[in-house]
Amino acid sequence: MKRQAAFIPLLSSCLMDPKIPVSISRLFRTNCVPSQMDAQRIFTLLAERNQELEIVGAEIERTRAELARLEDKKAGVRGVVQELEALMSPVRRMPTDIIAHIFEQCLRDEGLPTANPRKAPLLLGQVCKAWRELTFSLPCLWTTLRMEFPPTSSDWDTAMQSIIMTMHLWISRSKGLPISLFLDHPKGSPIPWSALVPLDQQILTLGTRFKELTLHFSPQALSSLLTFTQSSIPSLERLELESSNSLPSRENPPAVVLHSAPSLRSLSVSWGCLDLRDFQVPWSQLTELSLQYEASSFWNPAHSNYLTILAQCTNLKSCYLGLGALLDNMLFDLDLIEPVTLPCVETLKIRIYAQTPYLERFFDALDLPQLRSFEIQNASLALGSFTGQTECLPLLVRSAGTLENLSFIRIDIPDVAVVACLKQLPCLKSMQFLAGLLRLNHNLISALTLPPTSDQSQLVCPHLDTLHLRCSAGMAVEAIAALVESRCVSEPRLQRFHLQFATFEYGVDTRDAKIAMLKLRLQEYIDAGLYVELTKSGM
Repeated sequence: MKRQAAFIPLLSSCLMDPKIPVSISRLFRTNCVPSQMDAQRIFTLLAERNQELEIVGAEIERTRAELARLEDKKAGVRGVVQELEALMSPVRRMPTDIIAHIFEQCLRDEGLPTANPRKAPLLLGQVCKAWRELTFSLPCLWTTLRMEFPPTSSDWDTAMQSIIMTMHLWISRSKGLPISLFLDHPKGSPIPWSALVPLDQQILTLGTRFKELTLHFSPQALSSLLTFTQSSIPSLERLELESSNSLPSRENPPAVVLHSAPSLRSLSVSWGCLDLRDFQVPWSQLTELSLQYEASSFWNPAHSNYLTILAQCTNLKSCYLGLGALLDNMLFDLDLIEPVTLPCVETLKIRIYAQTPYLERFFDALDLPQLRSFEIQNASLALGSFTGQTECLPLLVRSAGTLENLSFIRIDIPDVAVVACLKQLPCLKSMQFLAGLLRLNHNLISALTLPPTSDQSQLVCPHLDTLHLRCSAGMAVEAIAALVESRCVSEPRLQRFHLQFATFEYGVDTRDAKIAMLKLRLQEYIDAGLYVELTKSGM
């Protein structure tokens, strides 16, 4: 059928050709044999048409050649236009200092610079010769470097030589400015001592120039990379030492002893066991302190008494602690704990690995008159041992005059205790309460619903503008909607509302349906500017 359809236009053109006799054209649609006279005419017509085809073909070739010439001419003119437009580009007239600022912003957008030719600053030097010269002439582009070590290597000595050469070349371009170095060796095969020695020497050589230093290695490797602490590190402001062990380990590097670090303001240590008794650190200089663990919810990390260290941190503003079991707990007399006041602390974050008698004593001893943000998280898998955990509530009440942000993550506290505490926090603006499965605090939703009254003394957290809660699918949509509506019609109005539906009941998951119903109920306030996020939680 397709061949027949294609034949019809050709046949029509033949019938319209006046040079083809009618007697011959009538044979086109038949199976008749041409007569001898018609055959002679057909031979003549074929010769004429073949000659005509040659003429037309030659004309087509000339036309194609002319088209190709014009296309080449067009490409040439376009190339000249592009070159002329490039000459008029504003970037050619842009002052060097402006370009330098743009290059610096490229680094900020990329995050921590790495020796990757596809990212800034190395990528910038590949644009043109001028940019390459400018890139290498700007020391500020080369003051920060993140080196990611391979997890494994068949020849660590050679691999380390290459890494050290890259570090040396990169840092040499910083022209003596203070530098920030982040060295990260993820879990994998251990680095032999012979390969660590030259790296330790390189770190020691750069010691006087460090502004920030992060070492993320196994405890064994860290033990070989602390020689720099024995010399003066006058510019060091931030030091982070983190174990990269993939499994819990009682193996720890030696105590940190800083002989001279007059500029140190931030210290972060994350090991498997934090015995701080032999640490020699200028604690009074610190404004930020983080004492955490390298990783595990499957065991109870141990540490010495943090309070003796915190008592020396008189200028601390931010504190992040991991609380587990006490070292030498049987010999430690909890009654000897003395009160500690930290007058400058504004942010306190706690991760709890074990519930011990030390918890209550720790929170009772702390006084934080300027506390603005508090976060506590259950980092253990032993949910049952964390029920009824109220040890931190007295601290919150003592800080009620300044506390603005509160976050509970996987912490189970009875409704009565929670509501009693919240009633004493009138300045609270943001609250995240993600309780564990054992107690989802459904009564908290009704307690936070503002009644139609003008008596501020009877309201619970009247100044909340951000609220993040977790509940089960059994919670009524009406109760949740009533909470949001009451907060959206009062001043200050609720700005952000997050809700996680944690569980479903009776084997039927109704969470998607309830999320849809709740969005429909709150659409009026969403249209008015309220940010709402409703999700299903895995817990």
